[in-house]
Amino acid sequence: MDTIIEMFLYPSNWNIELNLLVLLIACAYLAVVSPFRRRFKEGQPVPVRQISMFLTALMIYYFALGSPLDAIGHELFSMHMLQMTLLYIVMPPILLAGLPSWMVRPFVNWKPVRALIQFLIRPFISMFLFNGMLSLYHLPWVFNQIMESDLLHVVTHVLLMVTALSMWWSIICPVPEMNRLSELKKMGFLYANGMLLTPVCALVIFANEPMYALFMETSELFPVMTPLNDQQTGGVIMKIVQEIVYIAVIGYIFFHWVRKEREKDRAETEGESSAETIYPAPDSV
Repeated sequence: MDTIIEMFLYPSNWNIELNLLVLLIACAYLAVVSPFRRRFKEGQPVPVRQISMFLTALMIYYFALGSPLDAIGHELFSMHMLQMTLLYIVMPPILLAGLPSWMVRPFVNWKPVRALIQFLIRPFISMFLFNGMLSLYHLPWVFNQIMESDLLHVVTHVLLMVTALSMWWSIICPVPEMNRLSELKKMGFLYANGMLLTPVCALVIFANEPMYALFMETSELFPVMTPLNDQQTGGVIMKIVQEIVYIAVIGYIFFHWVRKEREKDRAETEGESSAETIYPAPDSV
């Protein structure tokens, strides 16, 4: 465990190129939401909270791919699963929450990609594509093939990111007119997503032997647990983090829904009171 901690203390173990790329994206975002937002037709001031969400998403992305976690993930399956969970379950909703609608709208309405985006963000399609891709990725034969090819590895992660963003779009839609689900349907949608990911997590957790070629032997650099325990820990990490994130989002949606319904009832009550004041009942005349 001390070796893992030491990995994070040396600057040379951090990806400088990715660090610069993330900083460039952050600067571009800050420039667009501040001095250059007036160049957008509907550019409006962006709340500090929303800006913080986007920057937090970038930090999570960098920690997953640019920190020593990436190298450790090639030695320990549990750390690889933590990396996957951060990239495709934790980061996407925070990223989408940090995007103002006026920034996203021109892109999603761009003719070359509009039809594809409209297809990918359909709730049932995005749900099955994301969970299907993530489940397929963790089948032993598929996983082993992906790890043997750099090109296949990159393509797979691009597809996983696209499908993850598509799935989360149905929950945290940055463009209001493209929001297809009510609050109740969003809660059911997230519950269904959790159920669809359960089989592959169970496969990893309850396996009787190590399933992945890259993690068949105890790590020489980080001999903290046996390969089987490492594999089972990885499955537990993915399932627990997924449940925490989904339950937290469901809770937020529920309380937002309740608050909106109360405001609607209050507005209707005030409207009825105003009508009675203007047009008093016959008995009161």
